[in-house]
Amino acid sequence: MPNPQPYQARLAKKQIRKAGDLNALIRTLWHAIVEAREILDTADSDDMRLRAIHAIGQTAATYARLLEVGEHEARLAAVEEAVRGQAA
Repeated sequence: MPNPQPYQARLAKKQIRKAGDLNALIRTLWHAIVEAREILDTADSDDMRLRAIHAIGQTAATYARLLEVGEHEARLAAVEEAVRGQAA
């Protein structure tokens, strides 16, 4: 049976594919770091501990890069605002 509202279905799919923002990604990565840390603390096997350590390392490196990008964006926005203020 065909979808009685295909337009709304296409809009819903587009909303899922929308790009997220930097802060949402930073929060998600932090959550992943916390989860990996909990797994590391409760792991029963050496293999699981090593996997958790690897996950923390990978995620922490990405998290640090995103924090740096966020800082650059904030500084750039401040410079743009200052330039706009001088031009007025």
